Amino acid sequence: MDHVGLARMMMDEIHAAGGIVSVIYKDFDTGGTPFQFAPDYVVPSGDLAKIAILLAALCRVADGEMTLDKCVIVPNLWINYDSVAFERGQMSYSIDELLSWMIVANEDTAANVLIEILGLPYINQCCQRFGLANTRVECRLGQTKVQDDLRLNLTTAQDMLTFFEGLYRNTLLPRPLCEYAGRLFLRHRCHNGFTRYISDDIYTGRLVSDRETVNHEVGVFYLRYVDYFLAICNSDPVSTPETRLASQRMRARIANAVYNYYLEREDAIRTQPYQQNAPYGENRY
Repeated sequence: MDHVGLARMMMDEIHAAGGIVSVIYKDFDTGGTPFQFAPDYVVPSGDLAKIAILLAALCRVADGEMTLDKCVIVPNLWINYDSVAFERGQMSYSIDELLSWMIVANEDTAANVLIEILGLPYINQCCQRFGLANTRVECRLGQTKVQDDLRLNLTTAQDMLTFFEGLYRNTLLPRPLCEYAGRLFLRHRCHNGFTRYISDDIYTGRLVSDRETVNHEVGVFYLRYVDYFLAICNSDPVSTPETRLASQRMRARIANAVYNYYLEREDAIRTQPYQQNAPYGENRY
């Protein structure tokens, strides 16, 4: 499939999807953005709010105001009823453990504890400071009957690109913290979207939000010769198990098509003489 065919396929998927869809993908090798559709459309962030919380926590670490090994007590009152990682009850956790549970296992309890520690104003200040212009965190995650977090916490696909490219190029924070964050996303456990139809053993640093009317996925694909970012945000007011499954499959089809496009590109690159100092894969984890 050439790039024109890939773009046409992506537009077909967008038009066939329910609700509102925004998509952007960027080639980190060339620096080009081959495809984007409504990347600045503001959507409920769902679990992507955890990226803003992670950024704020690492800002505190970078400024010397907090350490990753600092421990805090997580009381029973703060533990969500559906939590798995925290179901053992009140215990002490380090900031490193809270960040790991929040990103790797998508734990709302860890996110809410970090909100208590950092404060919403500070989280939003960090978003503005680092160019996440339309990203806001205004309430806790998953603890209200009306799901305020699906109405008040906001972001855009473009903001997600800004964050992940900053990590990738080690410009967002000091390099050790960028690499630390990159490793967290590599360990993310959900595989019902981007990697659903990819059988190859590949590295992807991602975060998924599959909750109620919010079905998003963002992250970086680390291939042998090419690294690229992909974000697909899908907000659908009609929320049923069928619509959520349809969104997962839509994300998977687009991600698989982009992956196969770059796989063909890699095959072409392999025919060229190997260059020891080629820029590919500078930021491997």
